[in-house]
Amino acid sequence: MTLAALELNDQLLLIQAEGEDLHAEPGYAHLTPTGVETGEHARAVAWREPQHSYNQYWCHLNQSSLPAKQDHARHHADIAYVQLQHLWQQAGSPESLIVMVPGSFSDDQVSLLLGMISALGCETKAVIDSALAACVQITRNTLLIDMQLHQTVLTVCHPGASALSIVDQEVIPDLGIQQLHNSVARHISNMLIDSYRYDPLHTSAHEQAIFNEMPAWLTRLRWDNEVSGTLSSDQGELTFILRREDVRNLIYERLANLRSFVAKHSDSEVLLSHAAGLLAGLAADFSAASVAGQAAVVDNMLLSHLQTLEQTDDLHRLRSLARVATGPTQTDSTHGLATHVLYRDQALTLHKPVSIQFENDGIRLSNEIDNDAELIIVIKNQSLEILHTAPGTDTIMPGSCRSGESIKVGDHQLTLIEVRDA
Repeated sequence: MTLAALELNDQLLLIQAEGEDLHAEPGYAHLTPTGVETGEHARAVAWREPQHSYNQYWCHLNQSSLPAKQDHARHHADIAYVQLQHLWQQAGSPESLIVMVPGSFSDDQVSLLLGMISALGCETKAVIDSALAACVQITRNTLLIDMQLHQTVLTVCHPGASALSIVDQEVIPDLGIQQLHNSVARHISNMLIDSYRYDPLHTSAHEQAIFNEMPAWLTRLRWDNEVSGTLSSDQGELTFILRREDVRNLIYERLANLRSFVAKHSDSEVLLSHAAGLLAGLAADFSAASVAGQAAVVDNMLLSHLQTLEQTDDLHRLRSLARVATGPTQTDSTHGLATHVLYRDQALTLHKPVSIQFENDGIRLSNEIDNDAELIIVIKNQSLEILHTAPGTDTIMPGSCRSGESIKVGDHQLTLIEVRDA
């Protein structure tokens, strides 16, 4: 029986079957005369055609009628089902699923989700809180920050002698990646109004262009103090400079509730989910936090699914798991920590993002963030972080980021090295 792990975070929904590729889609939908289109294609027109675009159907998963009558969807659950079906088919239509849901999901939403999975002809083997799944290898109290499109879930997990348990959890509404992007977009608009007397947010094409580039701009600001941007308009090329300190000031007040929860659990290590990784560079409070890999939750469940399924008697949401064997403990020593990645005769620093892209009979490395790359990696707080993986890319990452370890991307192997006094 084929088994897959599904993580429901509408910033990026992930699914992977055992031994197969990871598939990902953002939680965007575009309703057309012929049906419902989801994922990146839907996001690419979301600001051009807002009247036909939806991105809150996972956050508000229910069967209440949509505000306007649509030919191919009656409610949010209909739209979510189309995306769920697409993801399931991309994963090879597995016969069973382990589902990781955020703590923001109500019991009614979990029940509705289980009905949708059953309608696919698929069996749900277990439902697990996403934060619990992300923390299966922790060795001390950990506070996980997981940011969705429109809300953020804060979870404290305690690794007891016999079980890993959630001991506190809070949902912060109206604090998602979309709200942060909106704040930065308005800041860009204000800069262009001041410089050119031109508001790009008054035209759908320019609004779409800004939001298309926003993830790359904010990712670059994790390492660069400023990023230059350009928009084409009837007035010519409109340029602006996005500065990290300005963005930090923009989002500071929005993070007040988050900081309050973290302060209440000051004895816990802070772990950012991949979806919340931008906070590591854009919020000074979290600059020392570790960032989980993009597929950390899915990988954890596929690796430990036998132990997990043994603890599942029914389909209630698991908020506690018996302790299983953990991976190697990270050392505090920096001796031998890799500083560069080497491929053939080219070595690039890992302290800035490294884009790895297939090219002819080899691969090309760049310290520029290239969203068309097969893999983007960086070292953050002595850990190797994956910023981006292209769907279908066969990647094997090392267990640590020590010098001498290797990364496999497709048929190519890269070596982690330490460069001193260079």
